[in-house]
Formats: sequence, C-alpha cells, structure tokens
Amino acid sequence: KIIRFKQFGKNSFIGRRCTVHNCGNGIKIGNNVRIGNDSRLSLYKSEDNIPEILISDNCYIGSDFSIIAGAKVLIEKNVLIASYVSVISENHGNDPESPIYYGKQPLTSSPVTIKEGAWIGEKVSILPGVCIGKKSIIGTGSVVTKNIPDYCIAVGNPARVIKVYNFDTHKWDKASNT
Repeated sequence: KIIRFKQFGKNSFIGRRCTVHNCGNGIKIGNNVRIGNDSRLSLYKSEDNIPEILISDNCYIGSDFSIIAGAKVLIEKNVLIASYVSVISENHGNDPESPIYYGKQPLTSSPVTIKEGAWIGEKVSILPGVCIGKKSIIGTGSVVTKNIPDYCIAVGNPARVIKVYNFDTHKWDKASNT
C-alpha cells in the first residue's frame, strides 16, 4: 500500500513497522525529521474539526510514538520527543446514558500544539486542547492536561509547572506555585 502525505520533507525518515492512518492526506512532515520505529500517525474525522498532523523541520521523535488526531496537531520546529510518547487531539463520546457504547459515540476533538524547541520526556501523554510552550520541558511519565507556558519545566500527573527559566540569572527558578 502506498502512503500519501501532503508533504514529506527532504532528509526525513520514518522507522520500521510504523502505522499511518491518513484519511484525507492530512499529514505534513518537514525537512530533517526523524520518527522512530513502531510509531503511529492516525487521523480520525470528528464532527467539529478536520484532522491534520504537521511536524515541522528538524524534529527528532523516538520509537513507539503515537499521534491520534481528530483535530490539528502541530509540532513546531526543533522539537525533541523521547520514546513512548502519545499526543491525542480526540476522544470518544462519554455519555453513559446513550445506548451507543463509547467506542461508537461521536468523537470530540481539540487541537494540540507543541511549540518550537520543546523537549518531551519518555512516556509522556499529551491530551486534547493542550499547548506546550516554546523551549519548555515535560518530565518523564507526565500527563499534560492543560497548557504549559513558554520556558517552563512541568512534571507529574496531571503535569504542573515546577520551574521557570529566568533570563536575568540564566537559571531555572522554582515556580511560585510549588
């Protein structure tokens, strides 16, 4: 089967045994992108959004990476993503009173953005509607349920900001909310 991308940049690479579910040819891969083995890029139509995956130039993404997109997922340039990371911009309906079981209820979706230069640690889950700020770091095993500002370190489940970069002292300061 031939996989069609909207764009596949120069010097880009997707590893072995990767699954691509590309309804509508909505996947764009920039230049110098590396996506590791056993990864998944999936687009699913939802009632409220057009799914799209945009991975910008110079991104390194480890093995066993997964994007499940019902809305736009944008990974800006120079992002570092470790292995076993999930980015999810859709969810099944969750009406327990419906006669339709959850897996067949209409999808809801909300865009996800990972801004330029961010670093996403091993086994992180990023949920619908989240924006991770420029050059922010998400610690291993975190579950990101809300926006993370630029130049912050966030950890935990749910992820919370524990440090903020101080450009005057050139050091990571403890966040005031910790």
